[in-house]
Amino acid sequence: MAVTTLTNQLIKNIAPKPQQWRWYHGVIFYAIVQVLTFGLSGLVSAIKGPTGKNLRENIFGNPAYFNELKQSIFAPPSWAFGPAWLINNISVIWGTWRVLNKPGDTPGRTSFLALQGASWLNFVVFNAAYFSLRSPINALVLTFMMFVLTILSGMVAIFKIKDTAVALSLATLFIWLMIALTAAYFQAA
Repeated sequence: MAVTTLTNQLIKNIAPKPQQWRWYHGVIFYAIVQVLTFGLSGLVSAIKGPTGKNLRENIFGNPAYFNELKQSIFAPPSWAFGPAWLINNISVIWGTWRVLNKPGDTPGRTSFLALQGASWLNFVVFNAAYFSLRSPINALVLTFMMFVLTILSGMVAIFKIKDTAVALSLATLFIWLMIALTAAYFQAA
């Protein structure tokens, strides 16, 4: 019996500790996502041909294009997108950071991280697909996909991971996407 206990303790001490993700990993991730997002948008604009008046508009999106489209009464002003997405992204990164720091065998952890990976890929592609290609249809499809991924992530957080804080980290994004989905549908129609 003592040999078994000693062996189990030895295995626990030898086994690698779970990765501890720090806050600065989230900051680095966010910086990489921003570079990818605007880099892809700039690349698509360069390939398609410039649509904005200057380099900033070709990379970051052209507010004049957004304002030219028929807007629903729910469409937020173009200046609100930057602060709203900053809040949404900080909140989602915080929730994902929480999940990353859970043990690898936590139920739902892998599913949540996969859904978040798909969400971030969607986020990176959005500016290029909407502003650079000037397609409200792309915006509607990608916004709907992000909405579905957010709902699924919330369900995994609540029912599998059983972490209310992680589910609540998606709340601002969920609300924003409900508004954005209405606006995107109106523009696409």
